[in-house]
Amino acid sequence: MKNKNFEFLITGGGIAGLMMAFHLRKAGKSFLVIDNKLAQSSSKIAAGMYNPISGKRMSVNWKAEELLAQLHKDFIEMESLLGANYLVHSNILQAFGNVKESNDFMARLDYPAFKQYVNVESTIDCALKNEFGLFEVIGSGWVKTAEWINAFQDFLKNEGNFLQEHYNWEQIENCGENWQWKDYQFEKIICCEGSQFGQNPYFNWLPFKLCKGQVLLIDCKDLNEKYILKRGVYLVHQYDTIYKVGASYEWDFENAEPTEAGRETLIEKVKQMIKLPFEVIDHLAGIRPTTRDRAAILGQHPTVSNLYVFNGLGTKGMLQAPFLAAHLCNHLLTGERLHKEINLQRFHQFYVSSHSNTKV
Repeated sequence: MKNKNFEFLITGGGIAGLMMAFHLRKAGKSFLVIDNKLAQSSSKIAAGMYNPISGKRMSVNWKAEELLAQLHKDFIEMESLLGANYLVHSNILQAFGNVKESNDFMARLDYPAFKQYVNVESTIDCALKNEFGLFEVIGSGWVKTAEWINAFQDFLKNEGNFLQEHYNWEQIENCGENWQWKDYQFEKIICCEGSQFGQNPYFNWLPFKLCKGQVLLIDCKDLNEKYILKRGVYLVHQYDTIYKVGASYEWDFENAEPTEAGRETLIEKVKQMIKLPFEVIDHLAGIRPTTRDRAAILGQHPTVSNLYVFNGLGTKGMLQAPFLAAHLCNHLLTGERLHKEINLQRFHQFYVSSHSNTKV
């Protein structure tokens, strides 16, 4: 790698970091991504689903229309750039778990913003157990996340913009107007470190909460592979007769390794979900960074002007990352004001409290 001077350093090469790289590259900016290569990062393990309808409350995601538009736009360009297809259009068939869920759903149909994303008269034949009824989510799908991450990392590596190398913040020196890492120099740093945020002394005060997620790969014949099935957990087609199932939400855990308890819990959920026999062929786990208000965190460090964060995507990484990366890029390059819902400034009091007696 000949060039040692860049405008931006991006720490972390997962979904957030790579989307940030994509938008900086489009803007003609110089950057270097460094990544510690965690084999079980949540980015690579995630099913990569995008869904305009969120959670048990079945509410429309914040800026759903804009999020979906940016996702599709970026992956049309990404697929052309990398010469492969990663975006899979796949509506969700979601079954209600009880009568209350069905009643809550029917009440939401009074809202046009919600109704535009659902089909309540779906007649798709599938193996989903649906004694309380089901509905179809329109405009959903998934991204072949691990394939895209590996391909785009390799692409950036060939361009001299990516290093798969261990780093720690003791090696990164703040030189005032610039940053120094080994013999590289950068004007600004964008921290996209996911669950590793705690190792960053500049942003470890942010109120992230780590959540472990476990997933299964199962072999199941005779399923309708064109649809994502959902009832408590999701079931997403991967290839041939292989499907990904998940994910668990574990707030108390010892490490990022899969557990037998997690495996058995997911197996039981699949049995409650579909009518067909299946075989477990793999079991994976990863750690997600979530936030107290379930919104991502973007913005400038309170006191270090050339340092930024892009983190906290939680379970909505592929849906949010393209739009938020474009938004942060515009903020950096044109001064566009960040949306208050995702702006780092909403947690300023946490910085004040944690630094009342110390300085970073």
